Amino acid sequence: MSQDVPSRSTAVLVVTTVTLVIASIFVLARVVSRCFIVRSITLDDYFMLFAWIVAFGLSFSIDFGTSKGLGKHDANILPEWFAPLRRSEYTFSVLYNVALMSTKTSILIFYLRLSQNTNKLLRIASYITLGVVITAGLVLTSLNVFQCTPVGAVFDPSIKDAKCISIVTLYLASAPVNIITDLAILVLPIPVLTAMRLPQRQKTILIFTFALGIFVVVVDIIRIYYLQQSVIDVSLDAVQTSTLDSRIGSARDFAWYASLSLMWSAVEVNMGIICANVPTLKPLIRKVFPSMLTDGLDSSEKESSFASQTGYEIDRAKKIRLDSTEPEDRAPDDTTDAIRPLPPAQLAVTPGREMDLMDFLTATRPGLARTQTALTIATENTVYFGFVNMRRPKSMLKTRGMESFKYCITVTILFFLWGFSYGLLNTLNSQISKLAHNSEGQTLGLEVIYFGAYICGPLTVGQWVLRRGGFKATFMTGLSIYGVGTLMFWPSAVLVSYPGFVLSTFVVGFGLSVTETAANPFLALCGHERYSESRLLAAQGVQAVGSVLSQLLAQKVLFEEVQGSALIDIQWAYLAIALFTVILSLFLYYMPLPEASDRDLTRLSEDLEIYQTRNFIPHFPVIFTTLGLAVFAQFAYVGAQQSLSYYFTPLLTSLSASSNNPLNLSTNNYVTLSLSTFAASRFIAAGLCLFMTPRLLLFVIQFAAIIFTALTMTISSNPNVIVGPALMLFFFEGPFFPLIFAIGLRGLGKHTKMGAALLTAGASGGGLWPAVSYAVQHVSKQTVQQSLSVVVALFAFGFLFPIYLNFSSQARHQVDPRKRERVDDHDRVDSLTPIRRLSKQFISIVNKVGHRRTSSELPTIEHREATTSWLSDTDEP
Repeated sequence: MSQDVPSRSTAVLVVTTVTLVIASIFVLARVVSRCFIVRSITLDDYFMLFAWIVAFGLSFSIDFGTSKGLGKHDANILPEWFAPLRRSEYTFSVLYNVALMSTKTSILIFYLRLSQNTNKLLRIASYITLGVVITAGLVLTSLNVFQCTPVGAVFDPSIKDAKCISIVTLYLASAPVNIITDLAILVLPIPVLTAMRLPQRQKTILIFTFALGIFVVVVDIIRIYYLQQSVIDVSLDAVQTSTLDSRIGSARDFAWYASLSLMWSAVEVNMGIICANVPTLKPLIRKVFPSMLTDGLDSSEKESSFASQTGYEIDRAKKIRLDSTEPEDRAPDDTTDAIRPLPPAQLAVTPGREMDLMDFLTATRPGLARTQTALTIATENTVYFGFVNMRRPKSMLKTRGMESFKYCITVTILFFLWGFSYGLLNTLNSQISKLAHNSEGQTLGLEVIYFGAYICGPLTVGQWVLRRGGFKATFMTGLSIYGVGTLMFWPSAVLVSYPGFVLSTFVVGFGLSVTETAANPFLALCGHERYSESRLLAAQGVQAVGSVLSQLLAQKVLFEEVQGSALIDIQWAYLAIALFTVILSLFLYYMPLPEASDRDLTRLSEDLEIYQTRNFIPHFPVIFTTLGLAVFAQFAYVGAQQSLSYYFTPLLTSLSASSNNPLNLSTNNYVTLSLSTFAASRFIAAGLCLFMTPRLLLFVIQFAAIIFTALTMTISSNPNVIVGPALMLFFFEGPFFPLIFAIGLRGLGKHTKMGAALLTAGASGGGLWPAVSYAVQHVSKQTVQQSLSVVVALFAFGFLFPIYLNFSSQARHQVDPRKRERVDDHDRVDSLTPIRRLSKQFISIVNKVGHRRTSSELPTIEHREATTSWLSDTDEP
């Protein structure tokens, strides 16, 4: 053939072979390390050997394919090459998922071996990830093996009635599973690694070793890009919608378009094997290059188990130990227990040497233990991550000024995230309906599913994690679920599957509702209780700004032209969001966010003289009456808001068509203007709450919303006239949600977290009431404008809440902000309740008589090294 014939064969051959050779070297080094140095072979080693065998077969099938035309156009492939080329492509498709499954299984078994009887969370997460990896691997392998019915049709194009799955489409649809498991394997050990106390060089090597997994994620993303390019080049619409005659290699120039995808798939597999083997090579490196793993310090500098602490800390520990006047046989749970010497049985096996994680992973002798920080009562206020020491923040109820501001800003990022996501989803749903030719009912169904998740998320996972794990745990749980949901959109977009969109929309809504269960009360509670409404309104304003920006992004960039490729563009947007949630989750893990216990919340309500025993009517406590009406108002308001938002565009277009009056602006511009008005009102309301009572502000804006809804419904059929009261309606309804939430949360005491879950679940009205408006239009044969009667009714029923707040003295006592400082701010005994004042005095007397030591004389933050099992969940006394 001519040398000028375009060909990718050489590049594919070289890259695939080189990465295979490098992977083989690392596997050989692992075998040497495990068999001849450590002399211990475990299950993860056997899986790695199996993964290498499969990777060899996969790479060989690609190399063989390049000799039969892989990387060339069909016109440049000899006729007799097509049959062996199809066999090599089929072999690759079968082995690819097996290789990935084996490699990831080896890594996860490795994690399980490390976390045995130590870190429970890592162990549970590893089991879950392992289950996902094995299940997905077996399912995808089966789909690849039996991609055609009959199976022989894969190789025999003469079988005309065969039914085949498009292999490229299958790879794209399965991409989220690979990304999710890759990210899980990358992230799982990070909290454990950063908790280690290691010499600097070993710490650097350790972090770098596990960070190599980033390259696998990057390669996977590159592979997905080339897969999508091959889909576009072959013809996106045909691949997405057809299952007939879509057997592997049947598309025109498939060998040319798919060659780079196959090459990057091989690179992904071989890179995964390389990264998986690196952590097991320390014994070999120690033999060959011992200087790489030492810091070059004199042995005398490492004699103390406090090698990683400063001299001041050691001297301080000795001083506390010498100055202690307590008897040595004092109970170990005494809160003033001094630091004592370690018992002989707890001393390190190798004196003067600080054990590190790598020693444990690849120990050449049994019995080596892990040196770990033992926490005393004095260290409970310190958060140590191996890199930084940060003082644990006090209760969020006690934060003030800049301290409260920095925590609220951190959590406000979450508000922006779900505002951006919802705005994108809202635009996406309408575009998907156009591309997939969905009915109006199916489009509305996605809206119903999203808000329907708000019933399930807060009342199941949200409230359980919030009450047992706290705010940070709830944030991370919600973000994890949300990240999975965004990646689930990927196969739905590839297949243009309505059930897939329903499922991914539900998971996204579920994750965001769990996050919102903690985020809203966090903003309301973190700081002075007088400014709860202002803080939440400002954060919700940022959420509305996120919706505006996502609307602009969707209109100007992602969906400028409605075509099949728009779904591919949005896939990358959701991939970016998923990666951002992983980074944000890690940031929140290391960020020492304050918490609020049920005891703190109960004390706050009692300090404000709000008691559960006070009834509004017999057997109905005031606080629960307020909460019930707040949940109902939230349910009605969100239903009204979503009904108006969903039908705002149809309202303008229908009036424009019926009155023959063209719109002065496009509907997209009117939607953006309405969202901007909505966002601005929340910021304005945040300022007004500093000067007027929030309940009064809620009364005013709800009354105004009823007036402007009625005007929008009745005054004119000219769309350019009706848009005025409609925009005013958006303005007045903006502050509803944060005001209702913050007011309803006041004075609940130990029930605050459950109340937050119920108030968040109230947003599920956004799924029900737009469907009711749809029924009014199609069953009762009413116009879109006439269906606004549903919105008027919802605002009228929701008006019961501000009426109750403003005309009930007991409700006013509960929800009105107090201008005085809290008791906890300056330890003001004069404002305590009589029982608390007596209790405080009694405790003070007991402390003085029993110990004769003031709080200032107690030990401050100290660390002490104790030799325990690696990452033990409990510290030895």
